[in-house]
Amino acid sequence: MIYKIPNISANLDLNESLKNIEKIIDNLNKRRDNGLDNELENKLKKQLLISSVYNSNAIEGNKLSLRETEIILDGMVINERPLKDEVEARSLANATEYLYRLIDGREPLSKRTLLELHSLIMENIPNIQGGSFRKEEVTIKNADHKPIYWADVEPEVDEMFKWMNRNMHKYDPIIMCAILHHWLAWIHPFSDGNGRVSRLFTNFFLLQKGYPEIVIKISDRDNYYNSLIEADEGDITCLVELFSDKLRQTVNIYEEFLNEYDRQKTWKARYKQLGEDSYEKAKETYSYQYEVWKSQLNVFKALLFENIKELEELLPQLTFYKKEYDILSYSQYLDIIEDRKVSNTWYIVISIYNKTNDKSMGFVFYFERFKFSSKINFSKNKPKKQDKPEIKLFVTARKDQKSLRLDRAVELVNVGTWGDQLSFGVHNIKWDPRKKGDNARASIITIRENPSKIIRTFLDQILYTYFDIGKKRPTTPYIKNSGYSPKPRRKQ
Repeated sequence: MIYKIPNISANLDLNESLKNIEKIIDNLNKRRDNGLDNELENKLKKQLLISSVYNSNAIEGNKLSLRETEIILDGMVINERPLKDEVEARSLANATEYLYRLIDGREPLSKRTLLELHSLIMENIPNIQGGSFRKEEVTIKNADHKPIYWADVEPEVDEMFKWMNRNMHKYDPIIMCAILHHWLAWIHPFSDGNGRVSRLFTNFFLLQKGYPEIVIKISDRDNYYNSLIEADEGDITCLVELFSDKLRQTVNIYEEFLNEYDRQKTWKARYKQLGEDSYEKAKETYSYQYEVWKSQLNVFKALLFENIKELEELLPQLTFYKKEYDILSYSQYLDIIEDRKVSNTWYIVISIYNKTNDKSMGFVFYFERFKFSSKINFSKNKPKKQDKPEIKLFVTARKDQKSLRLDRAVELVNVGTWGDQLSFGVHNIKWDPRKKGDNARASIITIRENPSKIIRTFLDQILYTYFDIGKKRPTTPYIKNSGYSPKPRRKQ
């Protein structure tokens, strides 16, 4: 049985995503090359180490919690947990730290380093010989794939490294590491520890290429296993997408640490009497506002997906593809308010494909600081309502990997919050720039009533404008039907 390189779908959005990740990594590395404070670098490495050890072991059935893993890696003992779980945590941590030393020493990725990593992962685990290939047949639980005959393992590993060295220049690093990860999992070269070795091996490759490591979380397990199964069947696209998403998450962690470090320096320089306690108190000034904002944006997402589900049932000729990204963390929320660099601001991507005429269009919802809101001011412990800075969810169209402004017939511009309510910025169809005085109105107005109707109207207008489906909606129906007549407001 010989490994066959899987296919990757001709996915334009994925291709552009890979290019964007490369730019994001370049920007991140420029910041890192300027020099990281030692304390900051150690905190960053520790967080990634704990997360990596916990999640990789949890995927394999280890019962330690994240907090318990952290305690063990700090040198403490937890008597309530099986000794094997503690040993696995320490051993994987040792192997990961060894990987960092190999990278610092410019050690090449080879069969020898693969065996050394396995030896460390299996250290002190009984009945397992670490650092050597298996000498028996094995099966993979809950998988149809049958690993190759044990005597073929080492020749196949050799072939994998030869192929890697011959083809390194032909593939994007994320695609290459996905292929190597799957190839190693497909060989299943060890009696135990194959998953942990494969994930560590993947990070070795990424770090060598100047990329940050990735953490496949326990919450990703089903997606991860399904992606490996699809790769077994000849398509590695889902695994590449998973690795891309995981890289973006690691970039977020790096940026949060770097921005937090910059924030502390800036604030303490600006407010010279600001001690650590005062700093933490000032940073929490907008925490309640953030929690309300986050809750309402999640409500918007739920309503949007609920309406899309109804359309899927009503319009079988359309295929809706929904992709979710993590909502901004509180640190990222502060970063955007302060105009700091945040690379990954996408929240939802909706792609619609019409099978009858082959038409397709994408729509991206992304976070951005609302430029007409007031500047953040952390010198005030209790900001007034008019001092409230805002982050809104804007929407844009996408076609052939290019972002396009939405057609004016689609009225929705942005989604935000007003108090504890959702608010929507929409085009004011009646706006006439030639009118002055009392008859003038902003070109974009804010609506707070009937969020479900606004969302449904947005979808109806998209279908009519871009797919010629349905009837043309009357202008701003949610204003007429809600009885809400907005007063003249500042231009958004």
